[in-house]
Amino acid sequence: MPPKTLRKNRISVLRPLECRLERLEWFLGRIVPVPEEWFNEAARASNGQTPGGGDLTCLPCDNYRTMTTAWKKALEWTTGLDHALAVMLASISSTKIVGDQLWCKILGPASCGKSTLCEAVSLNKKYILAKSTIRGFHSGFRMDDGSGTEQDHSLVARVRDKTLVTKDGDTLLQSPNLAQILSEARDLYDCTSRTHYRNAMSKDYEGVRMTWLLCGTSSLRQIDSSELGERFLDCVIMEGIDSEQEDKILWHVINRTDRNSVLEANGRVETHYEPELATAMQLTGGYVGWLRENVIDKMSEITLGTNAKKQCMKLGKFVAFMRARPSTRQEETAEREFAARLVSQLGRLAKCLALVLNRDDVDNVVMRRVKRVAMDTARGQTLVICKCLYEAGEEGIEPHALAVLNATTDEKMNALMRFLRRIEVVESFQKKVKGVKKRKRFKLTEPLYKLYGDVEGV
Repeated sequence: MPPKTLRKNRISVLRPLECRLERLEWFLGRIVPVPEEWFNEAARASNGQTPGGGDLTCLPCDNYRTMTTAWKKALEWTTGLDHALAVMLASISSTKIVGDQLWCKILGPASCGKSTLCEAVSLNKKYILAKSTIRGFHSGFRMDDGSGTEQDHSLVARVRDKTLVTKDGDTLLQSPNLAQILSEARDLYDCTSRTHYRNAMSKDYEGVRMTWLLCGTSSLRQIDSSELGERFLDCVIMEGIDSEQEDKILWHVINRTDRNSVLEANGRVETHYEPELATAMQLTGGYVGWLRENVIDKMSEITLGTNAKKQCMKLGKFVAFMRARPSTRQEETAEREFAARLVSQLGRLAKCLALVLNRDDVDNVVMRRVKRVAMDTARGQTLVICKCLYEAGEEGIEPHALAVLNATTDEKMNALMRFLRRIEVVESFQKKVKGVKKRKRFKLTEPLYKLYGDVEGV
């Protein structure tokens, strides 16, 4: 509104020129420079980014402890979150290293912090491509960009030399073409992928290095198919919900909610997070950049000793046995996957974890984390059965007792035990008591019993 001096009762007594000068003075006093963020917002809009959003900038960070210290100030930092973040960073740092690619599923119950970690690493858009949903890695769409050159609209072209981060992998399970997505991913895992469409569109991709972090709940385990050569390692954030730990986290959450009630989100992305959390995320994004930029130089200084190599071999072979399942496609043969890829992935994980944790060699601290990933990957009925049989030793256990322990039917358990016997995990026998044969029992084969013991000692 104009100043009071320009109200109607005064305008009537002022000459026209004086009235205009007074109004001009009022308007000039309210002119200020255009805020710099408006220009940045316009630039973001021209680049296809969301106006008003913006991005948190990555803060320089070259030390794992500095980063985790910031996280401890931001939220209730559990060992599970620390383990998951280290595995995620190890996968990211391995992207350009020659060899089997390190793809990881990050699993945990809803609201355990998976999405927060994903958003943190995704701040570094130079090395991370974050996508919540995908429809496939290839695209047959054709369009000229105006210069006579056809644009490549496939996801493969965008994810080259980056890490694909899917923070809600459970939505992938609802995709009508899930089988096609997984098939294209298995093809792309070997760094080469070729496709052809009926619109005469064809594209061959070679030398595509990428890693994939697929986060979600335990429902993601249903996409496992060791028969087709599973490419993912599993990392479980939370073994189970511990009541005491949950209370600590909930107390931190309710206090954070109280503090946030006086903060306002004004459209800028940094206002969407409380200051401590924003700082932790920015340092994580900076640490991602440091790892990718220094991985080759630093990796040459890390020693993977003979003992660590043997442990990776045993863990890889053990996982190959544990995640084997009866075929759903044929009944002619029963087989498990060859352990070469698993051993390569675990060895790669060991060295990259040492890099992430700023260690000079793969020591016991690193190998404990590697073993945890291996055991997470091996989870399932087979592992439960083997654990029970290992504890039973030579006495063995009857099939019905195993069915009760696994909460399944005798029919399903007998089918699984027949499969495990064919791949030489278990063997059956009948124990005599006072000359009378008891019912059939199962025990671990001698090689697997020894392998189980070796893995327990890692």
